[in-house]
This record gives sequence, structure tokens and C-alpha cells, in this order.
Amino acid sequence: MSRKLRNAILQSVFVAALILAVGGFVTTAQRNFAEQGITSGFGFLERGTGWDMGFSFLPFSISDPYWWTLTMGLMNTVIIGYAALTLATFIGVGLAAMRISGNAVLNGIALCWIELIRNVPPILQVLVWYALFTAFPAPRQAIQFGDGVFLTARGIYLPGLNVEPLGVALASVIVLVAIVLLFRIGLGRRFMLAPMSLKLTRSGLVIGVSLLGIALAIALFRIPDTPLTTMPELQGFNFRGGINVPPELTTILVGTTVFGSAYVAEIVRGGFLSVDPGKIEAGRALGMSGWMIFSRIQLPITIKNIMPMMTNLYVWLIKATTLGIAV
Repeated sequence: MSRKLRNAILQSVFVAALILAVGGFVTTAQRNFAEQGITSGFGFLERGTGWDMGFSFLPFSISDPYWWTLTMGLMNTVIIGYAALTLATFIGVGLAAMRISGNAVLNGIALCWIELIRNVPPILQVLVWYALFTAFPAPRQAIQFGDGVFLTARGIYLPGLNVEPLGVALASVIVLVAIVLLFRIGLGRRFMLAPMSLKLTRSGLVIGVSLLGIALAIALFRIPDTPLTTMPELQGFNFRGGINVPPELTTILVGTTVFGSAYVAEIVRGGFLSVDPGKIEAGRALGMSGWMIFSRIQLPITIKNIMPMMTNLYVWLIKATTLGIAV
């Protein structure tokens, strides 16, 4: 018998034994479940949960089935995670710029922020933020900013649009695509040597098309027989109209953003410091401007160096949104 045939027979026997073992395990488990009156399968997804959710971006009630509850949980994670990642990145980049600016005051402020935030457990930070946001006054004594922003213990009330949730989601996707395209035009390799006039023209075209798409989304999904905007108004003991951002949502968004920004700052700072000074000197010797050195030498090398660490941090921040269960 050849070695090839013998190996094929042994592999077939192993696969058959594995299938029999899995089949026996499934059969035994089903029999034990039946004897104890335990049901299996996915039929529970159609049953009502019987419990409420702290907040959701679409209508939700305690009588909704499990599949809708899981969908709302997934949507909360995606939206909060996306917002927290975006805000933490921008704040972290600003803190990193303060750290490497050479200004002692800015460096000290950023250093205190980073060291304080990184050395306090995130669960404690979330509880502190929740205590702060629930300590705001009652709606009748709300802290007002302008004509439409109110801070209360029941949440933050903002002006809104009478648009269906699908229209808001479509407009958000358009904004996200526009941001990606603008970054590609400004920093992409394809437009590296393109003249500034071409970049401005392309950027203006992207912004114009995006604004048109947002306007169409709002027009198509506008709630009929209602004004376009809705403003919060005090009626009785609470506000009616507008957008209500509950304290739980504000807490997890702010807590995740603040905690993530400290780590982003150190990662970005390390990325900029990892750039070989000789390459910067070479750019100056070629007569490149400060912006060209930054955008064509420092920034691409920094992004390449920090990408693995930033990916790990983004994954961790997405998982950190589960701290919302604490509030």
C-alpha cells in the first residue's frame, strides 16, 4: 500500500470518527434537554423579552421580541463605538500635538490629562461621569444654552429634525463617505503631486454632492404634515419635542471618548517621534515647505507605524462600550 493511499484512509477514518462523535454528542444533548423540559433552537427570538432597554436609537418597548432587542443592542454598539472612536481620535491627535509642540505649558496640560486618565480605571470614570450628568437640575430649572439646548438630570435636549430614522441613517452614511473621500483627496498617493487647484475642485465637488444627497435624504424621509425642525419646549414637568440624549448615552460616549483619547495621544506621539530626523532634513534640503514635509514625509510614516497599535485600541474601545451596562 502506498503512503498516499494510507494517508487518505487514515484521514477518512478520522473524519468519520469525528462526525460520529459530534452526532452522538448532539443526540445525547437533545435527549437530556427533552427529559428536563429544556427547549433548544432559535424559537426564543420570537418571544418578548419583558424588560426595557436604557436607550435605543429606534423605537423599543418591553414587548418587543429578542431578535429586535439584539438588533438594537448591536446598533447601539456600532453607533456609540463609531462616535467614540472618531472623537477620541481627534482629541488624541490634538493632545499629541500639544505634547510635541515644544511649548512647556501645552505639554504640561496634555501630560496631566494623559497621566490622570490612563491611571484611573474606566469603570470608575464612567460612574463619575454618570454622577455628574445626573446631578444637573430638574427640567424646570434646566441649564439653557441659546434657544434650543437644555441640560437637565433627565438628559440633554437639542433641536432636531422631523425625519424618519432611515433618513438620518442614510444622511450619516453620506457624511462618512464624504469624509473618507476628502481624506483621500488631501492625503492619498494618487493626488500626491496634483496641483492645489485640482484638489480644491475635487473637494468642492465631493462637498456639493454630499450636501445634495443629505438634502434629498431629508426631503424623502421627512415626516409628513410636520415642520422640518422640532425644538424642545417645557411642558409640565418635562420637555417635549427636539432630541433627548439620555444621561446613560452621554455617560458612555463621554467616558469612552475621554479614556480613548489619552491612549490615542501617546500612540500618535510615539508615531511622530519614530520618524527618522534624516528624512525630515532631506525634505528641507529639497526645498519642501513645512506642510509638504508634514503631509508627504511625517504623516505617511506615522500612520504606517501606528496602524497596528491604533487597530488594537479601536477594538478595545468598541468592547469598552459594554461599560454602559454599569449605568
